[in-house]
Amino acid sequence: MLGQAAKRSRASARLRFIHQTAEYSTGGIGEYSSGGDNVAVSLPYTTGAMMAAAEEVVLNGGIACAPVSGFHHAQYDSAAGFCTFNGLIVAVRHLQTNGYAKRIGILDLDQHYGDGTDQIIERLNLQHVHHVSAGKEDRTARDAEAFLSQLAGLVRSFERCQVLLYQAGADPHVNDPLGGWMTTEQLARRDQIVFETAAQIGLPVAWNLAGGYQRDAGGGIGPVLEIHRNTMKACVAVRPLM
Repeated sequence: MLGQAAKRSRASARLRFIHQTAEYSTGGIGEYSSGGDNVAVSLPYTTGAMMAAAEEVVLNGGIACAPVSGFHHAQYDSAAGFCTFNGLIVAVRHLQTNGYAKRIGILDLDQHYGDGTDQIIERLNLQHVHHVSAGKEDRTARDAEAFLSQLAGLVRSFERCQVLLYQAGADPHVNDPLGGWMTTEQLARRDQIVFETAAQIGLPVAWNLAGGYQRDAGGGIGPVLEIHRNTMKACVAVRPLM
């Protein structure tokens, strides 16, 4: 009983810390923010979903989706750019410290550079973590087809990893206010290439939704949901092969 009480106490302390960190975080734009009560309440589930998806594919193979976003800008001790805690690195540490996996890949195809991920990897001197963030380079619509032609080779560079954490960002779309270089069809091919190549080399994949900020004429997020649906379709099509 004492052990369970201690666990509950530690869990409560962690939740209080998460709430306080989120409440005083900054880095949002307009209605989007890294902080606030709603974000604080969601964090155990968003980061937890990424951890669970990563653990699932390491133990059982295949592909798993964490239907969440908001990770790669969060640094070791600060939030930024809509990201409060770096769920990618939390998943990495969960897998490594619990002995589930040692060699872990992070393929970040969000529009923006995963600077927080790199910062934490360097700060903690994490070993056996292969991180590629497409957003580190500026691209235009003229670069899209060349990028797609090289993408299978990029995925194959993770072949020695035991699991791939994939950020399938919707914000590289040409109409995204924070993006601007790929069409809906090209983004769908992007996801198809990632999942099919991973299946070919036997690499389990845990993926999340990442960024996407488009609105339709009525102010809804239909355009972003269409991109996410296409990612899921590509996932489902390949899953029986893994």
